[in-house]
Amino acid sequence: MVFDEPQSPLSINGFPVTFSPTVLADGTRLWVPRGVSRNDVGRCWRLYQVSEEQTLTLNVHDNQHGDCPHQSLIRSFEILKSFLEESTSRFAVDKRARANGVDRDPLVDSGVTGVGIGRVSRDGYKVVVVTTLVSVKSPGGQVRSTHYYAGAVSERIETGIASAQQQFEELVRKAIYVRRYYNQIRSEGRFPAKIPRYEDVPPEILEQTVTVPDHLDIVEIMDSFEATPWLPVVKTTGGDPVKLAVALQAHDLRQPHRNVYLNGFHLRFIERTVEGVTLYLPNELYRARGEWRTRIFHADGIEVDTVSDADTVGGWYDSLSEAWVYLISELRRLTAPAAENRRPAGNTILETGIRAVNLSGYGRKSRRDGVPRWRFTLGISQVEPSGREKRLVLASWRLATVTDEQIRNDLRRAAATSAYRRHLLENGASVKQAYLPRESVVPEEFWPEDPPCQIKADDLWYFAEQREGAKVA
Repeated sequence: MVFDEPQSPLSINGFPVTFSPTVLADGTRLWVPRGVSRNDVGRCWRLYQVSEEQTLTLNVHDNQHGDCPHQSLIRSFEILKSFLEESTSRFAVDKRARANGVDRDPLVDSGVTGVGIGRVSRDGYKVVVVTTLVSVKSPGGQVRSTHYYAGAVSERIETGIASAQQQFEELVRKAIYVRRYYNQIRSEGRFPAKIPRYEDVPPEILEQTVTVPDHLDIVEIMDSFEATPWLPVVKTTGGDPVKLAVALQAHDLRQPHRNVYLNGFHLRFIERTVEGVTLYLPNELYRARGEWRTRIFHADGIEVDTVSDADTVGGWYDSLSEAWVYLISELRRLTAPAAENRRPAGNTILETGIRAVNLSGYGRKSRRDGVPRWRFTLGISQVEPSGREKRLVLASWRLATVTDEQIRNDLRRAAATSAYRRHLLENGASVKQAYLPRESVVPEEFWPEDPPCQIKADDLWYFAEQREGAKVA
C-alpha cells in the first residue's frame, strides 16, 4: 500500500481503519492509518491499537533498516494488519471488556455496550427508558454523540404486568439490533449520516439471535426508584389567558396560526378543506351538515355543542365565527385533562371518543354507474396473544342502509369492549387473557347508556360527500 496519496477507509476483520494526513518534519505529507502516529523526535512510528483480548503498543523506527519514514510506515501497517487479523474487534461483540472500575448496576445492565436502560420521572410518575448510544456525522464532517430512542415503559401502563415485561423486553431487543447495525457501520470505517432506527436494520442482522438477560425485571426496576414530585402547571401561551383568548377570538380561521396553549388545552391549527374552502381548525371545532360543532375533551368528560347555520344571519362563515368564539369561552371555563392518552381521529367527525376504537370509511366506484358505494368499519386495536397489535373489526356498515340506531348500538358495544378489556388488564389479566375476539360477550355493567360521542348516519353521508365531491351511494 502506498501512503503518499489519500486512502479509502478499510475494514480489517471488523476493525475500522481510516486514514488521516500527517506532515513530517521535512514537509512530506503521508496518509497514516488510524492507530499509527508519528514521533519525529524519536524518528519512529508509534503503534497503538486496542482489541478485546489485548492492546498493541510498539515503536517502529526508521533507522532499523536504513528506512525512510515512508518505508517504516509500510512496515508499521503490516504489523498493525497482522495484529488486527488475529484479534477480535470491539465492534464484533455485544459487551466489550472493561478496565477495572465501578461495576455496572446489574439491575439495569442490558448486557450490551451502548444500550442503556434509564430511570426517569415524567409528570410525577416513573418511566423506564431504553436507548442506544450512537455517533452520527453531519455533511460538514462534524461527529456528535446522540441516542436512538427505542421507547419507554411507564408505571401508568394499562396492559398488566406480564404485558409490561413483554413490551420492555421488546424495546431492549430493538435497541440491541440498532446497536449491532451501528457497530457494523463503524466496523467499516464509517459513521451514519443520521440516527439509525430499528426500521433501518438490515434483514441479516435481524436474523441474529438476541437474548435479553433474565435479570431484567420491569417491576424490580420500577421499585428501585422514586418519582420526583410534580405539580401540574396550567399552560397558557404568553402567560395571560384573557389577552390570548381575546386575540384568538378575533383571529380569522382562514389564516394559519401557530399552535398555542390556552388554560392547559393545546390548540393545534390544522389545514382542512371544508366545503371547498381552506380553513385552519383545531380538532375541537369541526363541520357537519348545516352546522359547526365543538367537542372538548376535558377533565370531567366530553362536552359537545352545535351552532347551526340557520341560527345566524350571514351563512356558514358567521356560524363558524360564532362557534369559534364560543369554543374559546368554553376552554377558559373548563379544566384540561391531566394527560391525553388517546389517538384523535384523522377526521374529527369520525371521532368515537373511545379508547383504542376508531371509525374509518372507504368508497368504491360501481362498475355499473360509476357512483361510489361507501362502507364504514368500526374497529378496536388490541395486542394479540402473539404480541402483535392488530385492529379487530367490531362492526361494518353500508352507507346506503346504516341507521342512527345501528350506529348508536355498535358504538355502545365498542365502548363496552374497550372498558371491559381495560378492566381485565387493570386486574392482573395477561395480554392473552384480555384479548377479546369479535364474538366475545361483554358483561352488561360495562355497557354505557349512550356512546361518548354521538355519530349519526347523516354525518357519514356528509363525510363521504365531502371526500368524493359528488354523488355517493
